[in-house]
Amino acid sequence: MIWVIGLSPALLSQFQRLGLIQDGYHYGDLYRLSNLSDFRDPRKKCTGYKPPVKSTSKKVHLYVIGDSFTEKQRVEKKDFPVDNYTYVHWSDFLHIKTDTSETNVLLIESIERHFRQKMVAPISVLIPDTATFVTRYVPQKFMHRLDDAFKSTHTEDRLDALLFQNDFFLKLKEWKADFNQFVFNRVNKTVTLVNNDRDMVYYMDTDRDTSTVTSSFSELDNSEVDTIVQNLNRSREMADSLGFDAVMLSIIPNKVSVLNPDYGEYNNLIERIYKHPDFQIPYIDVLADYRKMGTSSYLKGDSHWTCEAQFLWLDKTNALLNQLVENPEM
Repeated sequence: MIWVIGLSPALLSQFQRLGLIQDGYHYGDLYRLSNLSDFRDPRKKCTGYKPPVKSTSKKVHLYVIGDSFTEKQRVEKKDFPVDNYTYVHWSDFLHIKTDTSETNVLLIESIERHFRQKMVAPISVLIPDTATFVTRYVPQKFMHRLDDAFKSTHTEDRLDALLFQNDFFLKLKEWKADFNQFVFNRVNKTVTLVNNDRDMVYYMDTDRDTSTVTSSFSELDNSEVDTIVQNLNRSREMADSLGFDAVMLSIIPNKVSVLNPDYGEYNNLIERIYKHPDFQIPYIDVLADYRKMGTSSYLKGDSHWTCEAQFLWLDKTNALLNQLVENPEM
């Protein structure tokens, strides 16, 4: 039974919905990777946000292409002054037919660490169709699906969530992780401790491997910035052709870009995109605001924002959304 559940994402999700097991992220994704007791950070749902009043009597439909920062457990329709709302993850596809009776606005959202990878070409998530619906990418060949089911990393994660993401085993893991840090100054390789070990970030944010482009400190030359901006502008042109009235962009800063930008030579990706002379998309910039907030901007044991930082982002996003609804040519 344990092995079958370990092989089945659907069965594991059902056990989590029934409250029989935890999802493994209830103390933060970075804590789940490191198990350091100082970073155990119980998850809290952000409630009480009230969006501004919609600035037009015309119906507004907000479409979001996003990642984990805009997934349903963090952000949803009620957080925006809109009548209709459609979210699609970067890994899926949105078949779309816009309604001309609505003001259609597209929000492109991405965490800083994966933005360069996403923008090697114009966005390919949108597919013109006779109706609007989301499809998820699934390998078509049976052998590919079978290989994926038995892939060790996925199976191990599910078995770990089933058997070991409870307080008893987590306490044992904490003892081991704290001992390794205290005695050997060693932590799980998927996290990085910064600011004299006071803060923890995801390893991709600080990866010194020159072949990767996820780090806030990996080299970024001007020609790549030019290409990213060109692909963004082409994405906006494609959105225009699909019937969108306006497009806006939000690059969510890496945690280390906020809490310790001096960890290495910061490449200033966000600022260089937003300030590029050819960039043609209205944007939501929160980097300076989050740096002023300091450690209250990101959760201690997680790579995602606090409720305070999320609400600030929503305020800025909704202000721009209302402006674009009134004046789509911005």
